[in-house]
Amino acid sequence: MQTVVSWWPVMADFAGTIRTLGTFGQALAGIVAGLIAVLGVPLALRQVVNLQRELRRYESESRRRLEAEANLNISADYTLTRLSHDTPDLSHPGVHAMRTPASDGESPPTSMPEPGKRILRLDLTLENVGEGTVDVLACLVAARTLERAGDDVIAGGRDVQWSDLTTHYWDAGDHCLSPGLSTHKHIVYAQDALARVKARSRKTLARIDQIHERAPDEEIYLLYRTFVAARRSSRSAADVQAWAALQQALLNVNAPAFREAAREQDPLGLVASPDGWRLFLHHYARLADPKLPQLRAAADRDETAVGDLVERARTRARLDAELRDYCARTLLPAWRSFRADHKRMTHDAAGFMALLRDRGFRGRQREVEKRFPWESQEVWTEYFYVTVRDDE
Repeated sequence: MQTVVSWWPVMADFAGTIRTLGTFGQALAGIVAGLIAVLGVPLALRQVVNLQRELRRYESESRRRLEAEANLNISADYTLTRLSHDTPDLSHPGVHAMRTPASDGESPPTSMPEPGKRILRLDLTLENVGEGTVDVLACLVAARTLERAGDDVIAGGRDVQWSDLTTHYWDAGDHCLSPGLSTHKHIVYAQDALARVKARSRKTLARIDQIHERAPDEEIYLLYRTFVAARRSSRSAADVQAWAALQQALLNVNAPAFREAAREQDPLGLVASPDGWRLFLHHYARLADPKLPQLRAAADRDETAVGDLVERARTRARLDAELRDYCARTLLPAWRSFRADHKRMTHDAAGFMALLRDRGFRGRQREVEKRFPWESQEVWTEYFYVTVRDDE
């Protein structure tokens, strides 16, 4: 009896589907029969062909309209400040970079770079050349260097790939060019800084890094990688709320306390691909904890209130440990779930589509599609070469 009761809703749904298909088939057969009766077989067949042509035209026009609504041109430029022990003139092109809000969403930047370092700022311009407003869901940026002008790579006579370049992750130490340069950042200034680009307009986002001073006349060869995900603009309260939660999740995943707790060198690097992005949309809600940036701000205030340098160092260590513990309790379970799905996805040639073989995952995908429909999104992966040199 229990088996019959559990299968009854499925049988009912199947029967309902059959009835719907039968009704549609009868209606279509009636239309064709009517056309044949009125126009004859040749004219009826011609009308059917015309109907198919119109349906294809409508589908093509709908696709063109969707593509026109989400169309971005992406360009980049950079500025480099003078050494921190210099006093730059206000006309110097890099001065404004020192006053830009932080891109990690946790703490404000220092007004000047640390001694012996400069500030390197990449300005990424998103120009909407489409016909509708675009909401930028993610803008993930990282850079790697081509050491010694690429002698070790180019000497083999092959093309330089992203994986060939030298990485500078956040935990590399002060001996590298710029710790954190190769760790992907979501380059918005705060969780509520929602990037919306209207038609025929542009918006500039910035990534800011500190780099060590180098030998005179030494050039730095960088390759920046940019992953952008955007969708047609939505003004519904539920969609804007989901958008804000998505921004918070991206910022939390790249928070220093989370990176240390998760022992991840580049967590957002796992997200910066079409498949990785689609998977992250399954897990972002559990990573969008609003309390983490509040705890970070409170820790900064407590540290600043301590006057003694030795005591301040102890306070900083204690507060950092508390933040790591909080991330381990609150965010790591969701991240481990994402990691497990990501491993299954990358070990199968089908990628994200392999995950859809699982019935439970398909059910979650239907819920994701309600909030972030894949057909309404566009993703771009762009690379920009930058040669950093001092101005003449």
